[in-house]
Amino acid sequence: MNSSLRFGLEALSVHIPRHHLEMGELARATGVDPQKYLQGLGVQSMAVAAPDEDPVTMACEAAGALLRDYRVDPACLGLLVVGSESGVDEAKPIATFVHGLLGLPPGCRTFDTKHACYGATAALRLALDWCEARGARAGKKALVVASDIARYEVGSAGEPTQGAGAVAMLVSDEPALLAVEPWPEAVFTQDVMDFWRPNYTACARVDGQVSIQCYLRALEHCWGDFERQSRLGFDDYEHMLFHVPFPKMAYKAFRALHEREAARRGGELPGLDALFAERTEPGLWVNRLVGNVYSGSLYLSLAGLLERGDRRVEGARVGLFSYGSGCCAEWFSARVGPDAGAWRGRVGIAEALRHRRALEHAEYLQFRALAEHLAQDDSCLEPLPGPSARPRPQYLGVRGDRRQYRAPARACAGQAAEADSALALAAGALR
Repeated sequence: MNSSLRFGLEALSVHIPRHHLEMGELARATGVDPQKYLQGLGVQSMAVAAPDEDPVTMACEAAGALLRDYRVDPACLGLLVVGSESGVDEAKPIATFVHGLLGLPPGCRTFDTKHACYGATAALRLALDWCEARGARAGKKALVVASDIARYEVGSAGEPTQGAGAVAMLVSDEPALLAVEPWPEAVFTQDVMDFWRPNYTACARVDGQVSIQCYLRALEHCWGDFERQSRLGFDDYEHMLFHVPFPKMAYKAFRALHEREAARRGGELPGLDALFAERTEPGLWVNRLVGNVYSGSLYLSLAGLLERGDRRVEGARVGLFSYGSGCCAEWFSARVGPDAGAWRGRVGIAEALRHRRALEHAEYLQFRALAEHLAQDDSCLEPLPGPSARPRPQYLGVRGDRRQYRAPARACAGQAAEADSALALAAGALR
């Protein structure tokens, strides 16, 4: 690997909730042509967080798996940043909950970053700068986690673009998975109201057409800036990955760059679909099955590229476009590591998908109603009784006056009984 590529991702791990809703099931229940979702949006199913899952538990699952599967010593961590727009508290960050549940050292700085779906990229940028400025010299590494639940009103146009999940990334001066190329920044910011979620609602609001226009405008600016500064052009990338609010948006983004390149060359550039299949689709397959994970969607595509690409992506240059509504966006480039053994079998997507259970539409609505009911008094509960996918989550919430969680080693019968009783009461209130 080029010696100048000193910082990037040493490890990456994904957590996907244990339940999902097929788009065909949603379409049948709502009287919509399934092709509107399958072809129009490009999504096949969406992950559904159960009422006992939230951004804290998902972040712990992803980060815990990373520490375990890559054999990372928690003592080496000097920084933990969580990028999310699904915070569970207006003051206390997700990062401190994760820090406690994972048993990280007290000398580890923690905080969250928020800017809609750009939050995880903001966290990654901060972690890269920290590693270069001080962390690496002290022998420390940074842990970045993207954890979000995309939730819209039932029956709204945004409902089929939901999803949930978490992606954990270890940032260091040993970038075995992905080395970020040290080009000048190419960012774009504009004050727009294309997507927002007021404090008084658990569901996001979005102006779909405006958001698509803002996304493409930001891409045009970021691409142009990066191209001028780096001298890298359309043909210099083996892969191009994009923020994925829905998979068809990645196609729209790729097409915009393809058309721009065609115009630059003074004529039509052939092979749009073939090039898309070659450069973007290899990572997009997992987004089609999981749906929108907000801040983690770009990095879910990266995980999909690594898990399925294996040796075929060794050493490849990847262009990455991150977009957060509101808005802030960035284009940057990176090189995949030279040895697939650094990530083979550790990303976690295939294992997570193997254990998922498909929900019926009525079950999905019950999950939604119960989660929103419990949110009124800030309760987090044990796994739902009755049929459920395996394995059970490792990190669980317990009911109390304050938001509390427990790690596997802290489980006790009293907590389980308390949570089961609380769940029964909550479920009964909805009947």
